[in-house]
Amino acid sequence: MHIENSLQPFDIEKETLTEWTRRPHRHNFFELVFIQEGNGNQCINGSILPYSGQSIFLLPPYDCHSFEIDKPTTFVFIKFNALFFKEDKRTMMDYSQWFSNLHYILSTYNRTPGDVIHSDADKAVMISLINSMQLERQQPNFSESILRTNMVAMLNILLRNFENSFLEKHKDKDNQTRDVLQYIQFNLFDNNKLKADVIAGEFNLSPNYVSEYFKKKTGESLKEYILKSRVNVAQSRMEYSGQSLKEIAYDLGFTDASHMTKVIKKYYDDAGTSCSSFL
Repeated sequence: MHIENSLQPFDIEKETLTEWTRRPHRHNFFELVFIQEGNGNQCINGSILPYSGQSIFLLPPYDCHSFEIDKPTTFVFIKFNALFFKEDKRTMMDYSQWFSNLHYILSTYNRTPGDVIHSDADKAVMISLINSMQLERQQPNFSESILRTNMVAMLNILLRNFENSFLEKHKDKDNQTRDVLQYIQFNLFDNNKLKADVIAGEFNLSPNYVSEYFKKKTGESLKEYILKSRVNVAQSRMEYSGQSLKEIAYDLGFTDASHMTKVIKKYYDDAGTSCSSFL
């Protein structure tokens, strides 16, 4: 499988195609794809869904994807990685930790093809931001700070839509339980923020009651839920990323590759299907 690499922290391209000549491929960066006009099908990780004008997709790093074009399609590709969100000295803002946390949300919430924006109002704002970024990028002395500010706004809109989808999926649970689940997902690889006493402080619960509360509300222990969530990310990386087991294990905080594969086997059946019903 071909892996497309980019040495640029940020890039934006617009092109009209009648045929997708690139073979199915992966890349080492995030890619936001806006379909300005046209229609066809999007394929991601073996799943296929139709696309049409005004569709917006998010392609996480290493997911296998391609497009089948039925009607000539104008694509706007926005490529970005963590380096683009380094400290912005001009605006005195540091987005690096924010993007580090957001990286896992963007990588795990959207595992299927299809439009990622489900609100008409949000889509209108997203399209306006994309158009503004294209115009800014064409300026001979374009500002990275302006581009970065627009990207932060777009990613926050994406996050809101992913969170709304998450809440809809868990609408059978009370508000506090859903808030706890969201908190865990957003801080999935920050061990300090996932300690029982820290979660208790965030949600005004007794530290001695957190685990009991979580199991009562979800049917499984807090520790099991966190581990299963991490396993889902690890399994996806193993399946699609092309990274070595050692790299994935180090990235996701497992002791080593052997420990990671043992944990994955515990929670996945022979077909590789996740056994967690809460993710």
